Amino acid sequence: MKLRYFIMFGLLLAAGVVALSLYRPPMRLMPTPAVFLDGNNNIFSAKPEVSNDPSIELFYATNRLPVGPQDNRLYAVVPGRDMHVGISTIRIGDEATTWDRIYEWSTRAERDDRPYLHLRSMNEQATLEKGEPLSLEAVGWFAEIDAVLEKSRDKDVIVYVHGANTTVERAAGQAAQLRHFTGRDSVVVLFVWPTAENFLRYSRDMLTAFGAAPHLKDLIELLAANTKARNVNVFTYSAGATVGSDALAMLGRDAAQPGTQDPRLGEIYHAAPDADFRQFVDDMRDYAGQADRTTVAVNLNDSALRLSQFVNRASRAGRPDLAELSPEATEWLLQGSRAYGLEVLRVRPENMPDLSRTSHTFWYDDPWVSSDVLMTMLFHLAPDARGLEGGEAPEGTRYWTFMPDYPQRLAGVTARLRAAMIGAEEPMGAPKSQAGR
Repeated sequence: MKLRYFIMFGLLLAAGVVALSLYRPPMRLMPTPAVFLDGNNNIFSAKPEVSNDPSIELFYATNRLPVGPQDNRLYAVVPGRDMHVGISTIRIGDEATTWDRIYEWSTRAERDDRPYLHLRSMNEQATLEKGEPLSLEAVGWFAEIDAVLEKSRDKDVIVYVHGANTTVERAAGQAAQLRHFTGRDSVVVLFVWPTAENFLRYSRDMLTAFGAAPHLKDLIELLAANTKARNVNVFTYSAGATVGSDALAMLGRDAAQPGTQDPRLGEIYHAAPDADFRQFVDDMRDYAGQADRTTVAVNLNDSALRLSQFVNRASRAGRPDLAELSPEATEWLLQGSRAYGLEVLRVRPENMPDLSRTSHTFWYDDPWVSSDVLMTMLFHLAPDARGLEGGEAPEGTRYWTFMPDYPQRLAGVTARLRAAMIGAEEPMGAPKSQAGR
């Protein structure tokens, strides 16, 4: 009898694991970044014309295999040969959700019952075939990016690279946060790489990540060559860092050759990077000199990366073990902050209210971290100018972190930004204040 109950329990547990592995709800609108909670900073002041629009449009590129009509594409979990580009539409909430309610969610501190971000359509506009001239449709897609840049105060493009086990809808929801909470004033290009959308197939995702890296490299080069973007910023999350790190290393090696195109890399931001630590450092050595700054945001208690480390049998860049590095790589890493603009952001949940100790999703779940992300991307402020505190680990690694008095520090940061921008007649949300650069 006991054996029977044990078998039944095992079957129920297995069924639960399978159900959880297949359950991928849409993203919810993230908690309002702390920078917008003091009552003086309106995220929509830079572009008041976005009022009453519950939809967010994102540019996208993908090497997934396309399925269905071109004006309402679906993309399979398997890779295709070419890269496809277009415009996706994401709606905040359901059809009955009013703009006034969205505005409240976007400007107030409440965290509960936040709306889902629903992917409404993927309108594919062109196929980019490697080694072939751009089609008229592809030229038109880059021209649309320029048209949005022309109307935006932020003249950079942000390329967002999602993590493993992620549906297209969740990836779009994550990227849409960057578009929405910059007051719709930043141009965001979502790079959708093939994932199995099932954590039981995680190992396969890590293989397809390397296959997607050359496509991401091509996308960054094409954005630099065919748009008027001042810089191309790259934001990776979780296993997206495996894709992004490999792609950026390729770019860095190419850019080091005489007579090659400048990729115009601006901010590189890796949030909770799920990438082999040793390879990640080797990759940074190839591209760090080409970027304005490289930020690596880590939580040393990250439970997802703890599991990834067990599966991959090597530490992850978001939960690193310096003992794995060669002496040469260790020396480069220790000198990186001084010579190559490398900044380690150590997220310490014990200093931060409401953040889980083992959080992997801190960049969009925590208002302090998301606030820091936006200030980094929009204003390019140095860490001390963003209200962070410097520190040094026992092995000599320099890092920056949030202290418990971060809200008071942030108030001083925003006051200085407002004063600087009033003098420049620029609203909050305009890019690249030089303060603290």
